[in-house]
Amino acid sequence: MSDKHYKELLEKFLSGDSSFEENKQLDALLGEHPDAEFDDLCKNLWDSASAADNLSNSRKLKMKDNLLSRVSVEEDCERRIKHSGKKNWSWVFSFAAVIAVFILGGALVYMNTQPVLEYEVLAERGQKSSLILPDGSRVWLNSDSRICYSSDFNKKNRNIVLEGEAYFEVAKNKKIPFIVKASGLDVTAVGTQFNVRNYPKESTVCATLVEGRVLACTKGQSAYLDFGEEAVMERSSGAMSTGLAADLNHLVPWRSSEILFSDHSLAQLSEILSRMYNVDVCFESDEIKDYKYTGLVRNNSLHNVLELVSNTSPVNYELKGNIIVFSESN
Repeated sequence: MSDKHYKELLEKFLSGDSSFEENKQLDALLGEHPDAEFDDLCKNLWDSASAADNLSNSRKLKMKDNLLSRVSVEEDCERRIKHSGKKNWSWVFSFAAVIAVFILGGALVYMNTQPVLEYEVLAERGQKSSLILPDGSRVWLNSDSRICYSSDFNKKNRNIVLEGEAYFEVAKNKKIPFIVKASGLDVTAVGTQFNVRNYPKESTVCATLVEGRVLACTKGQSAYLDFGEEAVMERSSGAMSTGLAADLNHLVPWRSSEILFSDHSLAQLSEILSRMYNVDVCFESDEIKDYKYTGLVRNNSLHNVLELVSNTSPVNYELKGNIIVFSESN
């Protein structure tokens, strides 16, 4: 037989593709080729196998499976080593095992280096939205809000990044905690319901517990929250305080199409209106921005809110298309 056929047989054996008959042919040919030629060929095959990118993934897996399953062939070769002065087949099998490990490792790297995708769900200004996450948890997004999570969600983690405001109804999974990350305030839950508010223009980030129990953490503090309690983090300093919500009967008013004002300035109220109704707000006087408002608007149509402002303070309003102009009453 030709040298080419000998090399083909050896290559097929090392890759795990050879048949029993081909192995017998290879065994017979070994004595006809010098050791140096044998060693050089093995080295070249190793260098070729090391270029894993040239092998398809299915090919790698097939080589791995075949190599690791050739116990009977190995036993036959070990028997030949004992009764023959031919090539050191134990080294060949060490070499083959190294290739098998290399291929297996390459397959694992291939599977573990799949790109991690990032998903984003958002509610535009003037809108609300809801979704069900891969773990069965439900999320409601308030206006001008977004959440992000990765394709690893419910596999390696259940991490959510929030900007804006969202209400979470978390599916239970004690092995993988559900964590909402909100600009330095992390809220961890196993199975519970809570609200997190994290609008970048607001000075605080707030988590409110509605049902169950959560752990609120910052870099320097942590606290468990029970029903009706809030964790409020100052955005500028990172300091966190906890306490009961202002109104236990209206913990998450936006979910019920309500607006709850608690000593809100007109400037703060305007930010809320801008998000909820997708409008722009202008002030004819800076002084009126500091007027304070407290109350609950159950039917939160834009007209009702504007009437509340006008009837409880010396402020007039004019709606021009999607622009609200506030001015001081004469």
